[in-house]
Amino acid sequence: MAFAEALMSSKKRIRRYNEPAGGWGALKALGAHLVEQEIPIKGATTLMRMNQPEGFDCPGCAWPDPKHTSSFEYCENGGKAVAWEATEKRCTPEFFAAHTVSELESWTDYDLEMVGRLRPSPAAFASVDLWAA
Repeated sequence: MAFAEALMSSKKRIRRYNEPAGGWGALKALGAHLVEQEIPIKGATTLMRMNQPEGFDCPGCAWPDPKHTSSFEYCENGGKAVAWEATEKRCTPEFFAAHTVSELESWTDYDLEMVGRLRPSPAAFASVDLWAA
């Protein structure tokens, strides 16, 4: 079997989806994400400024700037990107003292993201397999 045929046979099937891509379900999921990032009020306030004339553009896409905006002028993924950037969670030097570079290389991107923002930025020292602030 040729490579292309093998690739095509391993792909998942596309199925019909008749539900909205956004709406209340997406808003509820985004609200849960704001709580998970420990910023339910700050995050909601920040999202009200995203893709607004006097606000800021979504960091995850090129959402068009319409003449008339709504309060929810963003998608669920854009809202999550802002929540990750605005999180109250902090990844401190104590975290890096407890984990080696080798260990952290085995973590998923999601697990690393959930630790929080880097404060201060660490430097890796490969010779000792440790990080230092």
